[in-house]
Amino acid sequence: MSFIKLLSPIIGFGTIGLLSSIFAKLQGALFPASLQLFDHLTLTSYDVVQLIIKLACVYISCIAGGVMTSICGGERTQLIIVGISIMSVIIWLWIIAIHPLWFWTLLLVGIIPFVLIGSKVRQAF
Repeated sequence: MSFIKLLSPIIGFGTIGLLSSIFAKLQGALFPASLQLFDHLTLTSYDVVQLIIKLACVYISCIAGGVMTSICGGERTQLIIVGISIMSVIIWLWIIAIHPLWFWTLLLVGIIPFVLIGSKVRQAF
């Protein structure tokens, strides 16, 4: 395995992790109640909006991770590796914070497609 094929998924995974963390910190600073979203069994409309914002932030991070993986020479296989790696982290988070099911399902379903979209964005420029 070449160095680039090894490095590109690491950079893509790191990009997604870093951006997701930055977005989560920013959302927590702007909306402190968003830090307790996964503690409640019932959700208000405000909570749903906060979860949708979290979902959008992770998807944006996945696009950026796909772009970075492509920039570093990653191909489709490396993009899939990045997606599966992030999905394994998301599954671990899902086990810790069970509710709400729809959020975790949408999150898991969108990771690989958005990483691949990031690759297409890179090719467009």
